[in-house]
This record gives sequence, C-alpha cells and structure tokens, in this order.
Amino acid sequence: MKLAGVVLLLLCGIVAGAWIAQPQSSPEWTLTKESESVVPDAKLRGQIFRALDAAEHAGTDPFISHFQVRAATVLEINGKEEVVLGGNTEYGRPEAIHGESSLLNHVTALYGADATRHLVRFVAFYGKTCGGSGSCGDCRDYQIATTDYEHLLVACGQASDHTVRVRRFMDQLVCERDFPEVDTAKIPLSALELANLVKLAEEARTAGVTLFTPGKNTAAAGLSWSGKTYRAAGADDAAFHYRYPVGGLLQQAATERDYLMRAIVVAADPGQWPAVSYRDRQYGYEVSTFNHAEGKPPIVLILTDGQGKFKMTTFESALPYAFSTAAFMPDVLRDFLKSHVLAQK
Repeated sequence: MKLAGVVLLLLCGIVAGAWIAQPQSSPEWTLTKESESVVPDAKLRGQIFRALDAAEHAGTDPFISHFQVRAATVLEINGKEEVVLGGNTEYGRPEAIHGESSLLNHVTALYGADATRHLVRFVAFYGKTCGGSGSCGDCRDYQIATTDYEHLLVACGQASDHTVRVRRFMDQLVCERDFPEVDTAKIPLSALELANLVKLAEEARTAGVTLFTPGKNTAAAGLSWSGKTYRAAGADDAAFHYRYPVGGLLQQAATERDYLMRAIVVAADPGQWPAVSYRDRQYGYEVSTFNHAEGKPPIVLILTDGQGKFKMTTFESALPYAFSTAAFMPDVLRDFLKSHVLAQK
C-alpha cells in the first residue's frame, strides 16, 4: 500500500477516535416511523445517530458528479465504541471509490477483516436529503463479500429535517434462486431466437479468461431490437479488474450504436443456474432505462441451466432500489439517445 493511503487510513482512525470526545451541538436525530421497528434497540439507535454526526465531516472528492457520499459506522472494540468514516472519491472518466466501499475498507485496515465481517452492524449515510436508491451493484457485491450482510442495516440521515430512515441491506438483494422459473412459451422470444441466444451464450462460456476463476466462468448473449446479437464471456486479470459478461456484450452493442436490447441470456456450466453479479445487474439496469426512455419494454433477463430449464426476470426486478443516469440526468440521456439511436436507425 502506498504511504499516502496508509496516512489517510491513520487519519481516518484519528478522526474517528477524536470525534467520540466531541460534544454534539447539532439537533437530535429521530427515526422515521417505519424505521422504529427495524431498530428497536436503544443502544444501536444511539450508535447510528453518533455515526451520522461523524459522517457529516467525512472527506469526499466527487469532482465529476459533485454528489457527496459520506458514510460512517460504529464498532465495539474491546468494550469501547469506535467510529470509522468513509467517503467517495472520483477519478478518471468516470471511475470512483464509493462511500460504503471506502468505509468498509477503512474498517478492515484499522481492525481486520474479521471485525468487518462480524462487528459492522450498519452503514450510515449523511446527506441533505435521502432518496429511494440503494447502493450501486458493485457496492452490493462488496458488502455481501465483506460483512454479515444478512443482518446488516443501512441508515440514511437527512440533514434537512434530521430524520433517519433505516432499511435492511437484504431489501436490496434478490438471489437467483428467487428468479421465477418459466416455461419457454412465456418467454417473449420465438423458439428460434431463444435457442440461438442459448447456443451463443454456451459457446461463449467455453472461452473468456479464467486464470483466477477456473470452473466459475459465465457468459451472456443478447438480442437487440434491431435484430442483432452480441455475446461475451467473463474475463479476469492480475489487476483484479474482472470484466463481466453482461457488461461486455452491452459494450459491444453500444460500440455499434445499438442501445436498445430485447433480451439477454446468461449461461454457466451445464446443469447449474448461473450467478449474475450485482455489478452486471447494474450494467443491465442502466441500459434497460434506455428502453424505457424510448418507449420499449424492459430488457428480459433469462437464465438457462443448459438442460432446457429457464428462469426469467428483468434487471429492474433483480436490482431493487436501483439508480441510473435516467434518474440523475434525464435530459442528458434523452439528448444522447436522440442523436445516437436515430443515427443507428
């Protein structure tokens, strides 16, 4: 780890420790009515309120979006409550370290992975207002991998009126086992179209790059409203920048100015239902909002077990409390599609 990163983590620890000793001068936080049953424990409520007070002062650098994500949590370490902060940083064109990922990484750096797994009971976000969105797909994957996510709470403190909304992190998740299994007659594709997508996805699955993920490769094939097909397999690398198949095929389609997709089929080893990461669901959801903007139905997401069985859903259903460019910049998206989709036609 670079020295600057170490110093930053140490500073976060110092700020966390110093914050506990500071008196609270801001108005008191209150839970929303629907949140009271989610957090019945008075001590946990107090920890959430303390974390929100601390999160107000978390450092961020969202120079692209200017959307600050300030996060904090409270852990009990050796009988003492410790506050840890996190904040988003944007870089590149555009890339970012997100607030909740930053927070959990700081917990791990300060107290270890076991503490992150067993002692982080909530992630608290401080903002002027609380929208209806949850974490992005990639942050959901990270929280699943690092925390006791089945019991994790997500709090949002609204500075405008000092109300706090608390939800269960599990509300943001839909496991593939819960995708409804369907008869082929209910899939809105012709038998030939479905068979072709399954064939393309299964062929792609044997390719890709699996240096670090042997036996775990998945692939996807998609059909656009223009009638063209695209496919991609997963690919790993030594920098741990995994390239997911749904995102891969959507990028191929976008390269051809083909932005409106009808259906995507995902395949794994024969006899197994494929897993679709939340990052890949985020890619699919983003492009599905293009369909909505153009008056088309959502992209149909289809899982095949390779033995004639299918599950079907949409990215909207597979990614609850999602957000996209359509929500943040609807005018920009409309103008983009107007120029690019019409040009493609």
